[in-house]
Amino acid sequence: MRAAVTRAKPRRVVHHRTAIGQLQREATRALIIKSAIPVFAEHGPDIPVVDDFVKAAGVSRGTFYNYFPTTRDLLEAAMSTLSDEVIAAIVPAVADMSDPLMRLATAARIYYRKATMDPLFGAFLESVSGVGTLAVERARGDLQEAMDAGLLGVKDIELAQAVAFGVMVFALKAPAARSGGDARGVEVVRAILRGLGVAKPRIERALSAPLPLEETPDVEKL
Repeated sequence: MRAAVTRAKPRRVVHHRTAIGQLQREATRALIIKSAIPVFAEHGPDIPVVDDFVKAAGVSRGTFYNYFPTTRDLLEAAMSTLSDEVIAAIVPAVADMSDPLMRLATAARIYYRKATMDPLFGAFLESVSGVGTLAVERARGDLQEAMDAGLLGVKDIELAQAVAFGVMVFALKAPAARSGGDARGVEVVRAILRGLGVAKPRIERALSAPLPLEETPDVEKL
């Protein structure tokens, strides 16, 4: 009996033109997002229409719709591009902290610093009144861990999120946000922890970690 011969399937080769096309599509999508950020920052999430973004990016309406079915989809992509990249840079600064309150407080202080020092990032957050998907996910994890450990007076995770993000969003809208520096960031995060019902000694402990000297990435270069 002859042994069966197993033949390896031929490897699928990506055509050179296909690869170039993919790069061009990625570049066009990035251009639309980058051009949209100042539009959202100036006018907010609801006033701009497709023609505003088409004009800012220098593309056709058809090209716009190839990437974003609605302006809301574009807004979500812009938020992801800005906030999620900042959060990804913050994560290593808190990765070694075992205390969920310290992780939450330190990350929030760095985020606040970035939002008040980077004009475009700050204007965008102020205009859209959001913090980004990754920020919500990371903070929710820390809040849930702190809640499970009995460190919070608030016992409902949705309410805890509302307190944390509500204080942060409105604090960034305040006129004093740009002039208070890290000291104001501490007060903002202290207010969040108080609102969450954290005991005073634990609040001060959570705020005791020094912030990294390095700045988070300049969103204008993303």
